[in-house]
Amino acid sequence: MNALYKRLYNLLILSFRAYFRLFYKTEVKGLENIPKDGPLIIACNHLSNFDPILAGGQTETRRGNVYFVKKEIPAWPLIGWVFRGYKFIAVDRKRPGGDLGALKTALKTIKKGGSLFIFPEGTRSKTGKPGRAKQGIGFLVYNSGAQVVPVKVFNTDKLPFTRRVKMVVGKPFKIQPQEGREVKEQYQDFADKVMQEINKLD
Repeated sequence: MNALYKRLYNLLILSFRAYFRLFYKTEVKGLENIPKDGPLIIACNHLSNFDPILAGGQTETRRGNVYFVKKEIPAWPLIGWVFRGYKFIAVDRKRPGGDLGALKTALKTIKKGGSLFIFPEGTRSKTGKPGRAKQGIGFLVYNSGAQVVPVKVFNTDKLPFTRRVKMVVGKPFKIQPQEGREVKEQYQDFADKVMQEINKLD
C-alpha cells in the first residue's frame, strides 16, 4: 500500500468510527483482548452490511487486518475501493466444494503472523439469529493453530432505524485437535466451537 493510499484508508476508518459515535449510541467492549501481534483469526457474527464498517473499523484500532470477503464486494462503490486498495482475500462462495484457493491464501496470511478478519457463517443472518459456521473457518483454525478472537455485534440488522448498537470482543482462545480422529472430520467441530464462543458474548 502506498503512503497516500494508506493515509486515505486511515482517514476512512476514522470516519467510520466517527459515524457510529456521532449518529448512534455505540458501545464497544473488549478491544484490549485483541493481541497486537502474532498469528490471529478475528471471527465475527454477521447481521448486516454495516458489520464490516463497525467491527472492521474498531478492530483496526488494535492492528491491521486482512479481510476474507465475498468476491462481489470489490465491485461495490466506496467499500469496494477500500478493499481493492487494501488487503483482502476474495472468496467465491458459489464454487462447488468451497473456494480452496482462497482458504489456502488465508492460511498463508495467518501463518506469516497476520490477522485475518472473517465472518464464519459466510453470509448475513436473514433472521437475526445465529447461523451455523461454515467448515472453512474450521479448516483455518485447525491448520493454522492460531489464536481466535470472537467478536459479536448486536442490533446492526436494525440499522439505520435504531440508535443503539453494540460490539463485544472476547478473549483469545485456541482449539486443540482430537487425537485419533480424521482431520477433515474435525473441521466442522472447530467451526462450531468458534460460533459457540461468539454466541456466548453479551
